[in-house]
Amino acid sequence: MGEKVEKVSGSFLSGFVVTGTSVLPRLTRRVDSLNTPATVSGANANYTAAQIARGIILRDTSAGNRTDTLPSAADIIAGVANIYTLAQNQDSIVFAVENTGANTLTLAAGANTTLQGDFVIPASGYRLVTVIRNTSTTVVATSENPLSPPGTVPVNATVLNTAGNQTYSVSAYVGGYIARDPNGAPVTDVTPTGIQLAVANPTLPVGGYFDTTIKNTANAAETITLNGGVGVTLIGAIAIAQNETAVLRTIKTSSALFDVVKLG
Repeated sequence: MGEKVEKVSGSFLSGFVVTGTSVLPRLTRRVDSLNTPATVSGANANYTAAQIARGIILRDTSAGNRTDTLPSAADIIAGVANIYTLAQNQDSIVFAVENTGANTLTLAAGANTTLQGDFVIPASGYRLVTVIRNTSTTVVATSENPLSPPGTVPVNATVLNTAGNQTYSVSAYVGGYIARDPNGAPVTDVTPTGIQLAVANPTLPVGGYFDTTIKNTANAAETITLNGGVGVTLIGAIAIAQNETAVLRTIKTSSALFDVVKLG
């Protein structure tokens, strides 16, 4: 298996080649300096997908505070003249909004869009916005200040004693510590999805990571085997035996994709 990465008119396509067949790639469009920035001035504005496709929106707030609205999920998913198309869940587009004026700029959600992060941009401020296709009709938009260091996640312990296979909640997994009792038989548990992890960590940059500790508190030989949720790839098989404690490092590899490696 080899990784396939292509650059297509300012977009990056990444997928995997398996026995000669290319799996439909994930698409992430990143800020492209070859594009001419879109410029917006005047009253409150409704951004278009064509403006987002430029990669950078320069917003002049010299005349007063402004509240601008992102395009609808339908417009973003459909794309503009095939410049980009979010063809499948977890595809995303990354663009920048720069406030070039002296007043505050607030970004509001378009139809069927969920906002996560800081969408209030002060004078001369700057935000990177990632819009991730969640379903065929909805998107999640996250925002981060690239000049701020990544936020840290406090450790909150979760006790999970439910019998049978479980999908970990994003709050438990990102919380950093899970005490897991399979309660009678080996289990195969599943991590949250990549989109859930991205939404829960809106300031985590690509290449950033966080750690989750899972302790198997079983009173018998009941192994916990871990599977990745959609958008989460396990690096090697991960199994946690009775009384074993494993530290899992979850690494962000693109806007809504993560790798998980067992450290110990």
